[in-house]
Amino acid sequence: MGPSFAALKAREPMPQGPGDYLGPTSELRIVAAIERMAETYGPQGWWPVQCERKHFANPQGPYEMDGYHPGEFEFPRTRQGRWEICCGALLTQNTAWTNVRKALLGLHERRITTPEQLLSTHVQTLRSVIRPAGYFNQKSGYLRAVAEWFVSNDSKLCRTERSRAHLENWRPELLGVRGIGPETADSILLYAYALPTFVVDAYTRRVFERLALVGPGWNYERIRGSFEAALGRESVDATVQSWQEAHALIVEHAKRHHARGADPKKDFLLDLT
Repeated sequence: MGPSFAALKAREPMPQGPGDYLGPTSELRIVAAIERMAETYGPQGWWPVQCERKHFANPQGPYEMDGYHPGEFEFPRTRQGRWEICCGALLTQNTAWTNVRKALLGLHERRITTPEQLLSTHVQTLRSVIRPAGYFNQKSGYLRAVAEWFVSNDSKLCRTERSRAHLENWRPELLGVRGIGPETADSILLYAYALPTFVVDAYTRRVFERLALVGPGWNYERIRGSFEAALGRESVDATVQSWQEAHALIVEHAKRHHARGADPKKDFLLDLT
C-alpha cells in the first residue's frame, strides 16, 4: 500500500511550511497506518456495485451480497455500474451508507436504474424513492444534474486514458455540476472511472488528526495532496488500486474507532504517533 519504507526514507527532506505537503517521516507514518489497517481488516472491495454482483468471483459471499468485491479491482465493468456509483457517491452526502443502500434499493425496485430513466421520473416520485438518504429535496435536484452530466460525458470518460493529466482535465468540469463538491467528485472519478485522485472525507480527518498527521485547519486539497504523495505507486493502475483500498480502509477504521461511544484508547494506530 504505497511506496516501501526504504523508498520513503531515501527521499530528500521536504519543507513543511503552512502551504506545503508532508515530509518523508510523516509520509512513512501514513503508509504504516494504512498497512496496519490492511493487516487488520483485509481487502475492502470498494465501491459497492450491486448491479454487477453476478460477475464477482464469489457473488454469494458475505461482503459480495452487499455489492463489495474484495480483491477485485476491475469493477465497475458496465455503464449501469458506473451510474450506480455516481448515485451512491451523491446520495451518501451527510448520511450513513445504510440509508444510501435503502435509497438505491428503492431506485432499483422502481426500475430507475439509468440516468435516462431518472430524468424521465417525476420529481415528486424521485424524492419519495430517495427519502431514506435524507435531504431528498436537494438530492433529487443534484441527481438530475449528475444524470445530465453522465449522459453527456460517460461514453467519453470511460474511454479516457487513466492518467493524472486527464484527471485534471475532467475534475473541474465535474466540480461545476450542481451538488458536486470535491469529495463527491473524487469518489466518482476514482471509483467509477479509475482515475488517480484520492478521496478525502470526514473519516480521513478524524483518523489522521488524532495521529497528528492532519492539522485542524487543513483544507481539502492540502490533505489530498499529502496522501497522494505518501501513497502513490509507480504505475497509474497500481496507484488507483492503492488509493481505492486506502480510502476504504480509513472508513472502516473510523467506523470502528471514531464512532460515537468508541473508546479512543483502543485505537491500535495510536502507537504510531
